[in-house]
Amino acid sequence: MANLCKTLAYDDYPAFYQEDNRRHRGFNPTSKAFLEAKFGTLLPAHLLQGKTVLDLGSCYGAAGQWALFNGAARYTGVEVQQNYVSESRRLLAHWQDRVEIIHQDVRSYLLATDDQAFDLVLLAGMLYHFVDTKQIIDQACRVASQQVVVETNYPPSMRAGKLPLDMAITEYVTDQEVNLDHGNQSMLGISATTSLSALDILFRLNGFTKQENKLAFPLNPDTVIYDESALGSSDLPIRFAVRYGRDEQQKLTTLESHLPQQSGQKRSWEHDPVSAARTLEYQQQAILLASTAAPGEWRFDAQVAEVFDGIARREIPDYLRVIDLCVRVIGKGKLKQPKIIDVGSATGETLRQLYQAGYRNLYGVDASADMLAKSFQEATLIHSDSFPEIQGPFDYVLNNWTLHFIRNPLEYLEAIKRSLAPGGTLILSDKVSSSACVHDLYYDYKRANGVTEEEIDRKRQQIEGVLVTYPFTWYLNVLANLGLEKIEVINANTAFVTFMAVKPV
Repeated sequence: MANLCKTLAYDDYPAFYQEDNRRHRGFNPTSKAFLEAKFGTLLPAHLLQGKTVLDLGSCYGAAGQWALFNGAARYTGVEVQQNYVSESRRLLAHWQDRVEIIHQDVRSYLLATDDQAFDLVLLAGMLYHFVDTKQIIDQACRVASQQVVVETNYPPSMRAGKLPLDMAITEYVTDQEVNLDHGNQSMLGISATTSLSALDILFRLNGFTKQENKLAFPLNPDTVIYDESALGSSDLPIRFAVRYGRDEQQKLTTLESHLPQQSGQKRSWEHDPVSAARTLEYQQQAILLASTAAPGEWRFDAQVAEVFDGIARREIPDYLRVIDLCVRVIGKGKLKQPKIIDVGSATGETLRQLYQAGYRNLYGVDASADMLAKSFQEATLIHSDSFPEIQGPFDYVLNNWTLHFIRNPLEYLEAIKRSLAPGGTLILSDKVSSSACVHDLYYDYKRANGVTEEEIDRKRQQIEGVLVTYPFTWYLNVLANLGLEKIEVINANTAFVTFMAVKPV
């Protein structure tokens, strides 16, 4: 019976959550249950016995109350915001000389601290506030004798499903939030977010390795920040946590450290099969990207299908941005599983991203059998020159970068209009007719992506009469004459325009 009544860290000290200004946040407010779930996962009692703990970005000092209550010998918090410093000193005063709260920025504090001055360093909800992730990690590892515990955010593009989960990246963002130490507000700024695989590399460079896989937080309404799937916007949690322990035997070294003495692993250009294969692959890719079609005979054939994604990314302004816009527009609709068709679905990049976003009622139509053969397959794929009206009605028709290749665009749009469900949405992207100045701006875009003048000229000749452009106003008039409503431009970049229109209910 006594075990059922065991006192927890905040039972006798409710001020750690009752006075924390973050308790007013609409999302992830500080609460007793949240603090217990968070620190119970990051700092289990058996890791704290007799340890000295450094908490970087300590806020109200709740980690200090948890650590000392569960057996830590000493707690040091470093915090740059004055009100958090004053409040945490007051709230932790009952621990007397076992606590030190330092009013200083994290970077300068670390640089002035001795090697291995603390047993355990805690980086909880603060690493993604910095641009230079590696430098902060290097210094945290230097001052930690045993462990570094990290709680941080997944990169936004990874949460959105645009990047593989095992990719080692640091993504820079312009609108990272940090909580302010008073009132009900936060501040936005430029920062960086690092993936788990990248953290593993950065810590191994310092002789620290994971002691277990990602830490599992108990999921409940108080820990929603760790489970964005509860919001329906991602299958990936917003945050993850991991513990790294000192392990010098697994330490990695960098290329730059080997270079002065040329002491690293070497690979022969002449005899190494990997280098030879890479060189051949590069040469073949360069040849394929530069189509050999004769003037006026550009086709989406097997040669183009093989490298279409590379062509699209370097020759279509805002290619990935427009696909992301389509996914987000659909996400703002009321239907959980709308019926969607991608016209000119090519190798299925749009279908793939829709699938990753959770949509399953997907169709793709393309006039090229070669493109469909290379396509993402988790959709109903249709080989046809005409719009597949028999498969309708559709809630969303995506017609991106395709209409200007169709010989009878008005007939095609009429078929789309007939196939849209009442209230259905058409998103249409095309290259529109433009002035010589704007067209040269488009060529500048190609040049910036590595397309040579020779390739630009050859491609211009290859698509002559194959890709037919129409004035911007032609699209507005046609969409209006079809009876579509709410005609809007949702993206435009150097002669490439994306329209959105809705069929009346």
